[in-house]
Amino acid sequence: MLAATLLGTASIAASTAASTTAAAPAAAAASCDESCLRGFIDRYLAALAAHDPARLPLARKVRYTENGVQLPLGDALWRTFGGLGAYRHDFYDPPSGGVAAYVSIRENGFPDFLALRLKITRRRIAEIETVVVRNAPSALTMPAIEPLWNEVEPAATRLSRRELEQGALDYLRAVVFERGRLAPFATSCIRLENGGVMALGPHDEPPVPVPPLPPSVADSDQWIVAVRESLGMGCSRQLDTKVYGFINSYDNPRFPIVDVRRQIVFGVFNFRRRGTVKDVTMPNGRTYQMMPATQWPNEVLNTEAWKFKDGRITRIEAVFKGDQDYKTGTGWPGGLKGESRPGP
Repeated sequence: MLAATLLGTASIAASTAASTTAAAPAAAAASCDESCLRGFIDRYLAALAAHDPARLPLARKVRYTENGVQLPLGDALWRTFGGLGAYRHDFYDPPSGGVAAYVSIRENGFPDFLALRLKITRRRIAEIETVVVRNAPSALTMPAIEPLWNEVEPAATRLSRRELEQGALDYLRAVVFERGRLAPFATSCIRLENGGVMALGPHDEPPVPVPPLPPSVADSDQWIVAVRESLGMGCSRQLDTKVYGFINSYDNPRFPIVDVRRQIVFGVFNFRRRGTVKDVTMPNGRTYQMMPATQWPNEVLNTEAWKFKDGRITRIEAVFKGDQDYKTGTGWPGGLKGESRPGP
């Protein structure tokens, strides 16, 4: 699926594999509005808590994956789920019958993040895609959702469904090609990754606590110190520093949920790491070593949500599973062709 390319323009419109559009089975799905879709997430989580998938209204053919692997429904997390946490962030797309949620959970006593996507057809669940980030202590400290996420964009300034998908795709390109200007970033831009603040605009306040680094780390050349140095730069300028240069490519992007009213896109994709980028020199002149997990070929199974305001990306929330085998994929068909940054 991956194509090595220079800085051309990867386009949603140019691809016949473009993700869900308003032409998706709207007639069957649109009868399930946001309240209906929210109810399906409620029912799924209740069935999960009961360890009983038979409680779910399933389509005749239903597909279930956990961390990119197709499994029988009732296996894996269905056996080990221990309870819900306090955090939940839902994303809705009634025209396509799509709904997703980020949820904090417990599993055998450990805190996890769960990314859950459902596809509803004729009021039955046809697709279940989950990503579980295990033993994630930050799942316990997530605050309430920032109200900005739920703001409805005035009709006059809304991007279309296709424009929103293109903006999300441009974000992936900005990361891989280390050029912030490739994506439509707002000045106020906050990115959360598995509950941690990883990007912050110059006038933004962190939405979750940013714990101080231990002295042994703060005085070191570890990558996380470089990230802390970049907080306050904003999303665009941060990428220009090449602090995420260990990400060499993206692949298989799908954007199954697009909320045009709130200007939110929910996507699933892979970020790949060849293991060839050893360090980064930041604007302060110091050189920092990339994370050990980036030093061999592997990839990340990403789920990510982008919030646009006035046509620009202002908030990003990601729940992802790292260190998967190289070129494993997302476990689902229909992704777009990816791009890679030239170089070793």
